[in-house]
Amino acid sequence: MRIYQLFPEPVYFSTLERALTKKELKTIDAYKAKTHQIEGNTSSNDNYVLENKTLKNLKEDLQKRVIDYFDKVICTSNSITPYITQSWISFTETNQFHHRHFHSNSYISGVFYIDAQKEVDSITFCKPHADETIKLNVTKYNPFNSTTYLFPVETGNIFLFPSFLYHGVDKKKGTNTRISLSFNVFFKGTIGDNKLLTELVL
Repeated sequence: MRIYQLFPEPVYFSTLERALTKKELKTIDAYKAKTHQIEGNTSSNDNYVLENKTLKNLKEDLQKRVIDYFDKVICTSNSITPYITQSWISFTETNQFHHRHFHSNSYISGVFYIDAQKEVDSITFCKPHADETIKLNVTKYNPFNSTTYLFPVETGNIFLFPSFLYHGVDKKKGTNTRISLSFNVFFKGTIGDNKLLTELVL
């Protein structure tokens, strides 16, 4: 007997292999004074934070992970160049949360953890189409019957995933301020086939 795992959704994990510089941390700290309330926590008013010149090196570091994701997961022959579009910083205090959501108008999305403690901080991904019409009690969870997956997170962690994948943050425990930088990715170039009349130049 065999059970095949068909069409899994990729969640790419990496870690920034350096500490953020004092200038980068100072820039990030300044964003905390310029935020707005969203459902559950707060977010920077600036939603292109990686365009800040002080964060240029961080953007390059994250872009390298994006390229690696495309090389290892997408594996396309199309002549395209992925690039980071919008980027913003979220601040989550004790008992705050981030509602479950996905990112529209984006191909893949990412989260970089500027300040997080794995003992109290995590991200939860949700199975697509998990709102089943028939629900049975589960005695032993496995990749087929699970509808959510929780990853503990800590400072320096990077996650990349398809933008349609629902994700969120459960109510925060601990006393630290969880700080994360989220970003969306699209691509430039040509996809489709000219002769089949499916060509699209982006």
